[in-house]
Amino acid sequence: MAEPDFEAQLSRLFAESPSFPDAALFNAEVASKLDRGWAMRRVFIGLAGTAAGLFAAFQILSSRFSSEISQLSRNSGHNLQTEIDAGLAKFNGILTGAPASGEAMWLAAGLAVLALAFAVTRAVEDL
Repeated sequence: MAEPDFEAQLSRLFAESPSFPDAALFNAEVASKLDRGWAMRRVFIGLAGTAAGLFAAFQILSSRFSSEISQLSRNSGHNLQTEIDAGLAKFNGILTGAPASGEAMWLAAGLAVLALAFAVTRAVEDL
């Protein structure tokens, strides 16, 4: 069992860390490295979000999205659930015909949303 005096002295030494003469310089260097890292992260997140957004827009436009929506609106006399099921079936048909699997498309969409959330969070913090 350790001596109580030794434990108290050891606790006091760890609680009162000594300051070094170059502590201010060290703090400035660490802060500048952290700021530089955030700038690079913001750029990468912005680029990732832009690329994902462009990819999603291309996928929507190449899937004849507007013609499908206009066809759905022309057939508005049908049951809404039937129309939704038909639209989802067409969407799934597009995903299965794509070069990537449907899971990969959903993963890309999720990552794009995550990148957008990070970018918005960072923009709000900067305000």
